[in-house]
Amino acid sequence: MTTTLEASQAAVAAELDAEYVGVGWWGTLHRAPHRRRWYRLIPVEEIDGDQRSELLAWHTRPRRPELVPVVPGEQGEQRQLGGRWFQVVSYETDAPRSLADALAERAAAARLASVAGALRALPAWRAAIGPELVALPGDIVLSGHGPLLLPLPAWGAPSVGQLFAEPERLAYLAPEAARGLPAGDRDSGLHALGVAALRCFESPPDAGTERLLQRAACAAVFAPRPHDSRLPSWTRRVEPVRAAHEQLRTLVTGPGSTDPVRLADALDEARRAMDPLVAVRSLRTAGRPRNAVGLAHAALVDSPGYPLLILAAEIAHQDLRDPLEALSLLERAVQADPGRPEAYAAQLSIIGGLWAVVQGRLAGATDGSFAHRLLTTARTAFDRLPSDRRRDHAHEMALCLIGQGELAEANAFVHRWLHDGTTLMWWRLDLMLDYAETFLLLGRLDEAEQVADQVQAGLRRLRENGQMAQRDIHEHGMRYADLVRDLHHRRGGGSGA
Repeated sequence: MTTTLEASQAAVAAELDAEYVGVGWWGTLHRAPHRRRWYRLIPVEEIDGDQRSELLAWHTRPRRPELVPVVPGEQGEQRQLGGRWFQVVSYETDAPRSLADALAERAAAARLASVAGALRALPAWRAAIGPELVALPGDIVLSGHGPLLLPLPAWGAPSVGQLFAEPERLAYLAPEAARGLPAGDRDSGLHALGVAALRCFESPPDAGTERLLQRAACAAVFAPRPHDSRLPSWTRRVEPVRAAHEQLRTLVTGPGSTDPVRLADALDEARRAMDPLVAVRSLRTAGRPRNAVGLAHAALVDSPGYPLLILAAEIAHQDLRDPLEALSLLERAVQADPGRPEAYAAQLSIIGGLWAVVQGRLAGATDGSFAHRLLTTARTAFDRLPSDRRRDHAHEMALCLIGQGELAEANAFVHRWLHDGTTLMWWRLDLMLDYAETFLLLGRLDEAEQVADQVQAGLRRLRENGQMAQRDIHEHGMRYADLVRDLHHRRGGGSGA
C-alpha cells in the first residue's frame, strides 16, 4: 500500500523526470544519470536569502576531485513540483548510485567496501566544507573513481520540522543533537557514517518517529544486542568481523571519537575476512586447523563453493591427518562441480598415498565394502582427470590397485603409463618401483629383480646428473631398499638383487 509520503515523492520525481533516491542531511535526493544530473530538493521555507546566495556562489567555485560540481539548474533554482516549491540544487555527475543504494545490497563485503571508502574520503570532504560536515548515505554518490560528496555549505542541522518530516534522518543524529545540546567531544559527522557502517552488520529495530528520536537521544538507535544481523551466521565466528562490529557499536553508543581512516582499515580487514577462503586460511596459519575446518563447514552452509571444499579437504588431510574427513569433503566438491580436476587429483593422492592408513581403519571390516568404494572412487577420479594430467597421477592410482590386491591390473596399468610410445620412462622411479612391486607380489621374482636393477641404475644416473631433488632420490632409495629386502626374503634368504 502506497503511503501519502510515497505518493508525494513519486509525483515530485515524475515532474522532475528523475528517480527518487532518499533523504540527505538537507532535502531529498533524486538522480537522472542519463542527463548527468543529481538533484537535491529543499523546501523553500527551510532556507533564507543568505543561504540561497551561498548556493549560487557554489556555481563558480573551483572544482575539487572529491566533490560533485554544483551547476546552475536547467529550469531555474526554484521550482514548483508536486504542488510545493523547492530550492533545486543541481549536481553534474553520471554516478549511477548512492551509498544508500550500496547499503541495501545483499553482499555484506560490498556494503563494507562502500562505507570504508566514504570514511577514507571524510577528511578531504571536511577540508572542503568544514569540520561540522554531516553526510547521510544519500549525500554520497559512488562513481568509478570512488565516493563523491554532493556538497552543501556547512549549514548545521536541518530544522526540527524537517527531521520529523523525514524520520530516517533521526537515526543519524548524534545523541547530543537529539537532546538539543552541543556536540561536545562527539564527532557528529563520523557518528553519522558510523551509523551507516553499523547498518552493514545489522538492522535497527523498527520504531516510530517519536520513539526513534528517543532512541537517538539515548545513543540507542540500535538494540543493546544485535537485533537483526545482516551477516552470514558463520562470520560471527571470525575475529576481524567481530572486532569491527564492536568498534562501530562503541563509536555510535559511547562518547568520544576515532580516526576515520583507522576505522576504514578495520572495516576493510573485516571485509577481507568475510571471504571464507581468507578466514579459513587465517585460522590455519594461526595453527588452529581444527577450528579452520569447523569454520569451513559452517561457511559452506551459507556459501557453498568448490574452492572452500578443496581447502578444507587439504587441511583435514595435511594438518589433521584425517583422510576420511578429507575424502568426504572432496566427494562434496565432486558433486558441486564434476568438471573440475582438483578434487579428483586430491582423491587419488589421499587414497593412494595413505592407503595403509585407510586399510588400518578398515581392519575390522569383513566384507571390504568400504575399501571397494574407495577403489571405485579412485578409478572414477582417474578416469575423469584431463588426459594430459593422468600420467602425473598414475603412481597414486597404481598404489590404489596394489593396496586393493588388483595386482594383474596394477601391473598392466603401470606398464602402460611407464611407456611413452616405445620409450620406457626409467626416470619415473615411482612408477618403476610400482612395476617391480607388482611383479614381486605376483610371484614373478625374476621380472621384479630385473626392474629393480633398472631402478638402481636410474637412481645412480639421477644422483650423478642432479636432475632430481636429493629428498626425492632419498625417498625412492629407501623404497628400493625395501624392495630388495623383500626380494631376498621371497627367495628364501638367497642372494639379493
